[in-house]
Amino acid sequence: MNMSVTAAALQAAGDSANTLNTFIVTQGPIALDATYDSFYVVGKVTPYAGRSMWVCTIAAENAATQAADVLTALLAGPVDNNCVAPTAPA
Repeated sequence: MNMSVTAAALQAAGDSANTLNTFIVTQGPIALDATYDSFYVVGKVTPYAGRSMWVCTIAAENAATQAADVLTALLAGPVDNNCVAPTAPA
């Protein structure tokens, strides 16, 4: 069973001061399969500012670990090479 972290929980873990100044989750989670979720995130402050992308996280991990994964992906940008952007069903 996929125990996804919600967008709100991911947002809170990435921005404990609740200022929306680290990154903003604009979409997700979208379950890619039984293991991975995808979130679309927008970086807000240096060094993440100006970067936005789909980031894949391991669904079973807690929100703090997934937030760290998001920051790592934003820093490495411009795309998360571990993630294939989800597509709408045909």
